[in-house]
Amino acid sequence: MMETRYYEGCGREGPIRCIFLGEFHPIAGPKIACQFPEDYISKEFFDSISAYIIPKPQIQRCTMTINALGHKIVGYPIRIDSSRYERNVYLFNLCFVCDSWSKTVQYEPVVKKLGEHLTLMEEETGFVSSGSSKLPTLLAHLLHDLNTYRKATLVEGDTVMHLKVLEVRKDPAPVHDYDVPVLVSSVGLPRPGRPRRTVPPEGGEPQSREHLDVEDDEPFEVHMDADWDLTTRQLLPYINGYNHVLKIAADTNVEKTLVKSCIQNLAYYGVVTLIPLLKFSNMYRATPSLSRLFSDPELQKSCMAFISKGPESKEKTLSLSEVMEVLCALQQGTSLRAVCDRYSANNNGGFDVRKLVVFAQLHGLIKCLKRYPVYLRNSTRPNGFSNRVDGALGIRHLFNGRHCTDEICCLARIDLPTLDQIIEEDPNVAVIWR
Repeated sequence: MMETRYYEGCGREGPIRCIFLGEFHPIAGPKIACQFPEDYISKEFFDSISAYIIPKPQIQRCTMTINALGHKIVGYPIRIDSSRYERNVYLFNLCFVCDSWSKTVQYEPVVKKLGEHLTLMEEETGFVSSGSSKLPTLLAHLLHDLNTYRKATLVEGDTVMHLKVLEVRKDPAPVHDYDVPVLVSSVGLPRPGRPRRTVPPEGGEPQSREHLDVEDDEPFEVHMDADWDLTTRQLLPYINGYNHVLKIAADTNVEKTLVKSCIQNLAYYGVVTLIPLLKFSNMYRATPSLSRLFSDPELQKSCMAFISKGPESKEKTLSLSEVMEVLCALQQGTSLRAVCDRYSANNNGGFDVRKLVVFAQLHGLIKCLKRYPVYLRNSTRPNGFSNRVDGALGIRHLFNGRHCTDEICCLARIDLPTLDQIIEEDPNVAVIWR
């Protein structure tokens, strides 16, 4: 039977296997003062890595990770200078032990915060060096709560400290001039990093809400009056699902690079997501995920609420069949304009088609097909329009199959009809849809 083997760098998170407190004893030297579970780290193993657990002064108060002998250890060594200690100094390090293949970067802020907190307690009451009887209970509480709930609360006297293991996300994709940011909260998506709410089976018990924070509730809300930085506060009113990055920069009079950095930061934290620029000349195609709209009542409810044109349209009952008819009609060879014209009589103004397209893209129900112009060969004869416009714009080199029409329009600062005319009148240009 073949076992599934993980490896260093596989990107998987593993549980905390052990938490121990290492210290430098004035007589015995480096040793484990306390650990939970007991005897998880042997004396022989600790002695082999003690020089890294209690390191030289140059790397004190630095987060460090040691991967050796089947264990990965995350620590934050502390040095306290005081005449009350036998050697005028006290060295300790509270460490988390994980599997050697486990990703541990998410634990680094927790270990650092714990180290700083224990430093304050040690300076005030000697909590660590005195070998407090509360230490084993503290470590057991930390291990259980961080593994189970990814957060913990420590109470010692009048001091309360909250710890939380943060989600480590992948770096967001680069933000382009032609990308359109959409607020996640506006389309009823779940809070980033949280699973979708599941409806319990008939007769089953509802999902337990124990240990959930207030901010864990769905949907994820974005408050305009929150403590955003100045740039974000200026941009948020213009993020409506239709304005692209270049237009937002122009409308807000903010430098384009700042707008991109701000939107990329919002995308990293799941506040916004990016979609292609919506144009009625666009072509879309349905994806296999479209079937979710049939089977997911919550998704249907979210969709109907989002595409409604306002309070006055509530009197009209929105039909799921009409919505599905429009989405299923989106296919290669049929523009959005043609679909809107075809179903405008049936729609009767009951819902906003633009909002439907935005919602469907964000939930992966449809995909936008982009156009990539390609020069098949060098032009052997000039055409009147190319000589008059294309030569001045210098966009011929962009027709290489790597730039979509939206990107070319932003780079060349021309509108789409002008670019379409250039492509249409040049027989050497072909268009790839993908």
